[in-house]
Amino acid sequence: MDRRFSVRVVALLMLLTASLTFLFSYVVFDHRFGLNSEHHADVQRFRELREVISARYVGEADEAHLTEVALAATVHALGDRWSRYLTAEEYVYHLVRVQNQHQGIGILFNREEDTNEVWIDSVTPGSPAEEAGLLAGDVIVRMAGRDTAELENEEVRQLVTDHFGESIVLEVRGTDDAMRTVYVEVRTFFVNPVTFEMMEGNVGYIRIANFDITSGEKAVAAIEALLEEGAESLIFDVRTNPGGRVNELLMVLDYLLPEGELFVFEDQDGTEHVRTSGPDYLAMPMVVLVNENSFSAAEFFAAILQEEDWAQIVGEQTSGKGRSQIIIPLRAGAALQLSTSRYLTPGRVDLYEAGGVTPDYVMENEPGEDLQLEWALGLLR
Repeated sequence: MDRRFSVRVVALLMLLTASLTFLFSYVVFDHRFGLNSEHHADVQRFRELREVISARYVGEADEAHLTEVALAATVHALGDRWSRYLTAEEYVYHLVRVQNQHQGIGILFNREEDTNEVWIDSVTPGSPAEEAGLLAGDVIVRMAGRDTAELENEEVRQLVTDHFGESIVLEVRGTDDAMRTVYVEVRTFFVNPVTFEMMEGNVGYIRIANFDITSGEKAVAAIEALLEEGAESLIFDVRTNPGGRVNELLMVLDYLLPEGELFVFEDQDGTEHVRTSGPDYLAMPMVVLVNENSFSAAEFFAAILQEEDWAQIVGEQTSGKGRSQIIIPLRAGAALQLSTSRYLTPGRVDLYEAGGVTPDYVMENEPGEDLQLEWALGLLR
C-alpha cells in the first residue's frame, strides 16, 4: 500500500474519531445545558473544516493543537476578558494556585521607563526569590543569559517556566547601582496570603496577597493580633491582589463592618442575591492601598469600605473586574472559566461599568520607593 495513502487513511480515521467524540460531547453538553438543536449545524461545519484541512493541507497539522486553539477562540469570541478556556495543564495550575501554592520564583515585575529592563515591584514572602535575596526595586538586567530589555513580558515568564525544577541565573542591579549574580530556584512554593506588622505610631499593617483559601481567617487573625499589640489604626494592602473567593472576602468585611447589606450578586436574569453582615464591627481609622493590578475581590474590599465611609483609599485606579466566574470541568482534563453573574456593592455599583475603584488619594509609586504607603501612614498619624 502506498505510504502516503496509508498515512492519509490513518489521519482521516483519527479525525473521524475526534469528530465523533466532539459531536458526542456536544450532544451531552446540549442535553446538560439545554442548547437547541440548531447548534448541531455548527458542529457539522467544524467537522467539515477539519476534514478539508486533513485531506488538502500541504503542511503538518497538529490535530490536538487545532482543537485546543478552536476551543480557546470560541470562548475568546465572547469578548469577556474574564472568561477563558483552560487546557488540562492550565487547569491543574489553577487548582494549585487557589490552594495558595505557586510555581515560579515569586516576584511581580514592571518595566524601567528609560531602559525597558525588568524591575522587581514586589517579592513574595517565603518564595525562592526572597530566599535568594532579591529585593523590591532590584533591576533584573539579564535572565538566563538574555537581556530583559529585549524580552516581552510573556518571554520573561516563559524563561522562568522553562527552568522549573532547577536554578535560573539572574544578573541584578540593586538600588545602589551595584551589580550582582543571583541564582534562584524555580519550584512550587506555598504562599501565605496574609502578612502583618506593627508600624510606628501604633499603625497595624496587613498585606493581603489574595483572597484564596485561608485568606479570610488569616486576615481576621492578623487584625486581632495587631489589636492585642495595641494597634490604633489599620492599613490594608491589597495592591497586586488578583482577587479570589468571595466567601474569604466576606469573612473580612463582616468582621469590619456593622450590620447591613454587605455584597450583592446579580444572576444572568437580573435576580439579586444579597449577603449581609452581623452586628459586630470594628470602628477605627483605616486606609486601603490599591493599584492597577488590584482585581475582583481586592477591588470590592476597597470599594465597599470606601462606600461605607469606613476607610480611605490610596493608590491607583483599579482594574474594574466586576464579574463572577465559575469553573466547569470539561473532557480530557480541560475546563471552562465562565462569567455567570455580576458583583455589585451594597450601593449597586458595578465596578466593571465604573472602570474600577477611584482612590481618595491617587498616586503612583517609584522604583524602590513606596510613596503610597508613606502617604497612608501620614493620613493615620
